[in-house]
Amino acid sequence: MMQKVYRLRRRSSFDYIYKRGKSYSDANLVLLALDGKLTQPKVGFVVGKKVGKAVVRNKVKRRLRAIVRELIPDIKGHTSYVMVARSRSAELTYWELRQSVVALLVKANKLHRE
Repeated sequence: MMQKVYRLRRRSSFDYIYKRGKSYSDANLVLLALDGKLTQPKVGFVVGKKVGKAVVRNKVKRRLRAIVRELIPDIKGHTSYVMVARSRSAELTYWELRQSVVALLVKANKLHRE
């Protein structure tokens, strides 16, 4: 489970990042990033109904949370992130999804290493 200090929970926070954040995408995910005055990064996840039924959506969210929890020490702080899963993300293995997340963070210049 991801610690509360790293979670983005409120609808208003998601809406604010949607409106003002910078978008990075690939075939599997969309990453929205918004720099702010935070002490640590905050991450929210969106997995829509196009991805699949509830079991599949929850599986994708669990995988994304596990990947981000593993990468938190390397993600640059002071930024809020929203990760939006595209329908192809349900077909990916854990490692393919992890590569996609890392690639987007590198593309956004928000990862300290890798």
